[in-house]
Amino acid sequence: MTTAPAPPYDDPESFDRNRELRGPTESAALAYLTTQQDRTPWSLRELEAERTVFGRHPSSHIVLDNEAVSRHHAQILRSHGHYFLEDLKSRNGTLINGRLVDQPTELHENDAITLCDFEFRFHQDRPEQQPTPPAPLEHDSDNSRYFAVGVEPVDDDSSSSILSKLSMSTIHRDYVAADLEAKLQAVLEISKNLGQVLEFDVVLTRMLDGLFEIFPQAEEGFVLLKEDKSANPVIRATRNRSDTPDRTPSISLTIVREAMNTGEAILSADVMGDNRFLSSQSIAGMRLRSMMCAPLLGVDGEALGLVQLASRDVTLPFSESDLDVLVGVATQGALAIQNASLHAEVLKQRDLERELEFATQVQLGFLPNKRPQADGLDFCDYYEAAHRVGGDYFDYIELPDGRIAVAVADVAGKGIPAALLMARLYSATRYHLLSQPDLGQALSDLNRDISTSGLGHRFITCVLIVVDPATRQVTLANAGHLPPLVRHADGSISEVVSEFPGMPLGIVPDQEFQQQQHQLGPGDTWLMFTDGVTEAMNGDNEIYGTERLQDSLSRAPAELDTMIQAIVGDVESHCANRDQSDDMCLTAFRCMDPAT
Repeated sequence: MTTAPAPPYDDPESFDRNRELRGPTESAALAYLTTQQDRTPWSLRELEAERTVFGRHPSSHIVLDNEAVSRHHAQILRSHGHYFLEDLKSRNGTLINGRLVDQPTELHENDAITLCDFEFRFHQDRPEQQPTPPAPLEHDSDNSRYFAVGVEPVDDDSSSSILSKLSMSTIHRDYVAADLEAKLQAVLEISKNLGQVLEFDVVLTRMLDGLFEIFPQAEEGFVLLKEDKSANPVIRATRNRSDTPDRTPSISLTIVREAMNTGEAILSADVMGDNRFLSSQSIAGMRLRSMMCAPLLGVDGEALGLVQLASRDVTLPFSESDLDVLVGVATQGALAIQNASLHAEVLKQRDLERELEFATQVQLGFLPNKRPQADGLDFCDYYEAAHRVGGDYFDYIELPDGRIAVAVADVAGKGIPAALLMARLYSATRYHLLSQPDLGQALSDLNRDISTSGLGHRFITCVLIVVDPATRQVTLANAGHLPPLVRHADGSISEVVSEFPGMPLGIVPDQEFQQQQHQLGPGDTWLMFTDGVTEAMNGDNEIYGTERLQDSLSRAPAELDTMIQAIVGDVESHCANRDQSDDMCLTAFRCMDPAT
């Protein structure tokens, strides 16, 4: 059994469900637990935390080293001076005075708490008389616990070096180290093996396997690595010679912090008698004898992690030459780890590129692959996403009565999330235009569809236009989109301002939209566009703007393809070498003058 100070417990599973039992921190007197296991002396523990967890898992506040004990077996909760015992769905149950605990149960003076073979007594006051205990172990100055893993960040400006730290004055060295030449040969073999693999986990496993071949006295070893620069290290690989290969290794925060913060390798021939670690309760509970560890330093000198070997055999301590070998392997291992990380990033980027390429092809499949054909009407369009995929959308829908619908929309945002919503918009727009002859009602139905689709809180500006080739009548409904521009036959420009302005789609589910009608005159050209055109920005952060667009439209040739190319060229000229920051879409149709 191992006891430890009780910092906040953050197991992901279950300890918030009885929050009603826990009140604010009180100043009331603390309660105590006592225990006497067979011939072991009494142990006394203050219940100072609001929650004290018993279990086999090393993150428990009181670690019970018995396979019959569940990982998180039971807990004591403190609330307003009262203490409650709760079983955490353990396999073998928890008892109070011989009765099975099936719900949070209040504890009283001298109650017997039984967890498998472990028994504790609850006391509301500190017991006045008890057998004289051994000198208490002081808490770690760093609040480390048995099996706890954590480390402060390495200072960026520290000059890391690898040095041996030897504490061997009290150990009689009967062990003769293996032949140095054999060790060097083994190190070369490890380096060769590490250089042949790029899989991250394989690198770590081979490093530990090689170290266990070099050091037959090593009983357990592990590799800790930081997940990112600011994170605490986590166990990534373990190895031991015991009958339980999946046993959690013994890890001391004190040693981990010392090695990674200083960038120095550590050797202790007798951990239990090492003056550097006498105050560490976590080390006292490990029963280690000889230990050595080395930080894994990156090319910039920053600690990536740590490799440690340990032995409980006092007759076979690690030597200073052993530490030199470990440092050499750690140096090669750190290089292999960085190479594996870079390889993994390359593979990840390659997979992302493939996914983006596929997404691009899928999105392009939603865009029209041909333009409508109608007597006296000409259609043209341009689309370019700021990223590989985008959220701008346009479509042509030929209606059953011969009319032609043009839809242009801009989904808030860019990239894959916007593209996914654009795909949803594609199918919904077609459905509502084909099923509802009134354009305003079709846009209202589309808004309700988008608002209740569960696709997140994104809004969509959208303009729907239906043109009748027979009558040249244009019907329009607008949901917060930029008003279309019309270039008349005489070259003048006008904005089609909505008579019934509406909010973008996806904001107000029950909003009703109205349609308005216009007559398309000979030579008239209607231009719909997204804000990627008008908000295109140059190096001086000056936007292209609607006025420039109107001027470019008035000066452009009448032929639609040439007109669109001229407008796009003018926008690109304005932006110069600045990268495109938003998707850009233009769609136009023109009533051809009978004389042309």
